[in-house]
Amino acid sequence: MSNRIMLCPCCGSDMDVAARDCGCGARFVGEPLGDAPFKVQRFGPAMSAVWLLALVTSASLIFTKWMALAAALVIWSAWRAMRLAQRDPEGYGGYRTASATLAVTVFASIIAGGYSVAYVPEYLQLRRDRQEAATKANIIHVQALLEEYKRKNGAYPPSLQALRRITGKALPTDYWEKSFSYEGRTDALVSGRATVTGINFNNFELRSAGPDEKMGTDDDIIMRDGLFISASEAGKQPVLQDITAR
Repeated sequence: MSNRIMLCPCCGSDMDVAARDCGCGARFVGEPLGDAPFKVQRFGPAMSAVWLLALVTSASLIFTKWMALAAALVIWSAWRAMRLAQRDPEGYGGYRTASATLAVTVFASIIAGGYSVAYVPEYLQLRRDRQEAATKANIIHVQALLEEYKRKNGAYPPSLQALRRITGKALPTDYWEKSFSYEGRTDALVSGRATVTGINFNNFELRSAGPDEKMGTDDDIIMRDGLFISASEAGKQPVLQDITAR
């Protein structure tokens, strides 16, 4: 009897490796197999790099260009496959495949990097357009409330607070969650053609401070009497600031 113990593959009980049978009745049918005369190379790491390259490329084309940043994972996977093939050439194959994958990925990454840099201005412009579109949509919403107020009361409200008291709801804000600036006006008073004590606001201006969140700058988003105008156009036709002083 030897001191080496193994588990019986049939019942799982301990048995001596030199024994020919087990207490459960199981018997050896032949000598244990020796080492294989040759090793089978593993191509898993190299093929994983190829698979990752295909996955990242497809995701970048189908979903978003920013998926190309995952090329770093492909480069690491290909480099790992090359290292394994170098250290153990008998156990790991695919050195050439991994090398080709690494070269293709690095080359594609350089191209994708250059494209991404060129795409940044376009991306920022698209982002600004989305922000402006969202702000304009909310301005149009407030305009609809102003028109409803005018339809019921004969004039636009003197302030957004007055409009909010009537609606009983919080008014929309711009994309940056800042309240709109509102000014009611009447062209008759602005031009000096009329003087009245009860001001009848026949015109209005709604303004968002824009991305810089500062009123009176070039990125302000402005609506006057239902039309969007630029800050430069608004400067040529200033709204009456203190209408009660006229």
